[in-house]
Amino acid sequence: MIKKNDFFVILIGRPNVGKSTIFNKILGKTSALSSKIAGTTLDLNIKDVSYGEADFLISDSGGFNISPATEIERKIKEKVLEYSKKAGVVLFVVDYKSGFVPEDKEIYLNLIKNEANIILIVNKVDSLKDVGNALAEFSNLGIKENITISAERGIGIDEVLEGVAKEMNLKKPVKPIKNYERDAFKIAIIGRPNSGKSTYINSVLMEDLLFVDEKPNTTRDSIDTCIKYKGYSITLIDTAGIRKKSKLDVNPAAFQGQSMSQIKRADVTIVFIDVNGDITRDDLSLLKRVVLEKKTLMIAFTKWDLKDKSDGVAELRKDILFELKEFSGIPFIFISSKINKNLYKLLDLSIEINDTKKMKIRTKDFNGFIEEAKTDSKNSRIYKHINYGVQKEGEDIPTFLLFTGNKGKTFGMADIKFLRNSIKEKFKIKSNVEVIIEYKKYTT
Repeated sequence: MIKKNDFFVILIGRPNVGKSTIFNKILGKTSALSSKIAGTTLDLNIKDVSYGEADFLISDSGGFNISPATEIERKIKEKVLEYSKKAGVVLFVVDYKSGFVPEDKEIYLNLIKNEANIILIVNKVDSLKDVGNALAEFSNLGIKENITISAERGIGIDEVLEGVAKEMNLKKPVKPIKNYERDAFKIAIIGRPNSGKSTYINSVLMEDLLFVDEKPNTTRDSIDTCIKYKGYSITLIDTAGIRKKSKLDVNPAAFQGQSMSQIKRADVTIVFIDVNGDITRDDLSLLKRVVLEKKTLMIAFTKWDLKDKSDGVAELRKDILFELKEFSGIPFIFISSKINKNLYKLLDLSIEINDTKKMKIRTKDFNGFIEEAKTDSKNSRIYKHINYGVQKEGEDIPTFLLFTGNKGKTFGMADIKFLRNSIKEKFKIKSNVEVIIEYKKYTT
């Protein structure tokens, strides 16, 4: 939970006034999805920002409805008000084009009640000649700091940052905020909608930082949550639910594309699958995408508390292994956020895998093993065809390139599995760490 912090900034305003666009412009990259449809930001997306000598956290927030019509709108209102109490600066965003509306006043009164330090941001002022009218439109709020901007055109963003820096009292010595983007190792949590991704992160955090709803696709942005665990800085990337078609009136490719892009920057990817349903073609397709990206992969079967276990856990494991036969060797675990089963074991495994996959095997040692294996009756059948081998550099998953004899020996799936297991056994690579075997004809 974030405590009262002079260096925490939050954007607050009613739906579709441009908060996510401002947030993106401040970050200088697309981090929260920006859409013309009201209400597409449901979570508090918190990021590190450096501007001049100021280091601070900034958060986007969901559209604030004074009279929430749904449960999720009620949760958004509660969460935004809670975080407004903790913020050193509240960027209260209003829309010049739609003008001053009663909802703006109600939001302002709530912020005043919370003793928020407010900077008024009048967005969508696309022409200099409109600046005076824009300030006059909202002057009855009596807010001292007023900035007019056009977020879509990038006009006024520097003024917003300068206003924030001024409010933060930079003369006070401050320990810079750790840059998790640079230093943390990243875990991408992906899966079909409603597979339990946000619920898992909420349970780990022991607070509802991410909103959860029974209807699929209620997390629509990829949200970075930075945590400290056993001395490790970890970024949990909660991605939008991935599916072929979206019922939202927005481009589903934007949401899918952002989810898949998170896989590329993750150190470990965990695919969440509801253990109470069938393993679908979408699940298998998603697993294949991660494998094709050559990313370290785990599978978490969620909602274990709801599973009928009458046939026994061993039988269930057997069924799963059969359905995932093309992904043999990829570790999987049963979890339940409701009864806290294996929640932190998932983090422990991720740390273990991330640490182990960094190991480097010297070429001399690797080829010594190959020569030794040629004299071993158990291994010689395969290894006699290998002249030389190296561990490839710069790969996310430990990858070994083997050079075969002049005849160009072709290895089948069983041979590759044998090679993988023997290498892992020799060099004490954890069983839950994936290893890739590549080979090509040796030429002199």
